[in-house]
Amino acid sequence: MATHCYISSNSSDPIDYDTDIAPMWIRISVVVVGVATILVNIPAIIAVIFTKIRKPVVRNTHLLILGITDILAGVSLFPILLTFMDPNNQISHWSCFLRIFFFTFIYYNSIGQVCVICIDRFFLLSKPSWRYTSKYERRYFRMLSVMFLLTFVSVCLIFFILGYPKGHQITCKLDTLFCNNLHQFSAISGGVAVLIQCLIIICCIAMIVVLQQHRRKCRQIAPAIRTERLSEDTSNNQQEYRRKEHQYGRMNAESKSTLTMIIIIVNLFVCVTPLNLGFVMQGLHLVETTSRTTRHLFITLSSVNSLINPFIYCFRTPEVKATLNSGLAKFKALF
Repeated sequence: MATHCYISSNSSDPIDYDTDIAPMWIRISVVVVGVATILVNIPAIIAVIFTKIRKPVVRNTHLLILGITDILAGVSLFPILLTFMDPNNQISHWSCFLRIFFFTFIYYNSIGQVCVICIDRFFLLSKPSWRYTSKYERRYFRMLSVMFLLTFVSVCLIFFILGYPKGHQITCKLDTLFCNNLHQFSAISGGVAVLIQCLIIICCIAMIVVLQQHRRKCRQIAPAIRTERLSEDTSNNQQEYRRKEHQYGRMNAESKSTLTMIIIIVNLFVCVTPLNLGFVMQGLHLVETTSRTTRHLFITLSSVNSLINPFIYCFRTPEVKATLNSGLAKFKALF
């Protein structure tokens, strides 16, 4: 039996959303992306745990939190997959509510945690003294906790106000869960995601500005390092030489870590922007309806970001790459 939803209270003609069934290739892609994301991130997290990253601009906690968030993104696809297996299956409002709520929360938490990492990276660049304080870890986890709570409360408010569960059976879709409030849900959800993306862009620009300031200082230091290196009498200024050389090396590490962060952000934006813009356009009535296939294609694409991330930070962080190679060599030795 098809579930009907009235777009407005004055509507007399029900709209049947159940005719739009996700094709098999979409279902297969969800399984492949979800399983691959989990399998790729697990060894990456293990490598990060057993790696001592000596560069102060790169923290194990950054990569560890990113890896855990990516695994949750892969897991969150499977509740959505359940709606594909039998698209016309009637389930309770609460069951549908929890499935979509879980994915939405993990999705926004994933974007939010990248935002927190960007903010923390900016602090590490602009306030070098903070890198070595004992309060650093507490400050970082406090930021993570605040973002986690803000995301959870925001998603709860959106779902309970616009899609509060009713007591009857429905087919599990956004259209039937939110019914008359679908455009409001799309506008708020897409708008919040775009705002977080804008904040990430601002953090990126700020990091690049600070990095350029450090580069200008290093351009003045580099000639002095070369001169002192060629000088025969370096006994009196050896300590100053080492300080300048350390500062120059730190600048190179900052540049590489910032570039890695920017690559991760570009990857995030490429994967999640279509879904976010789709919600914004539907919320603004630029698009009245979105097919099930299109929506879930964008959902799957948004999770590809979590599949690619481990390859970026593992191969661009020498310490993690060395740990992975060592672990792989030991694994091969068993056979």
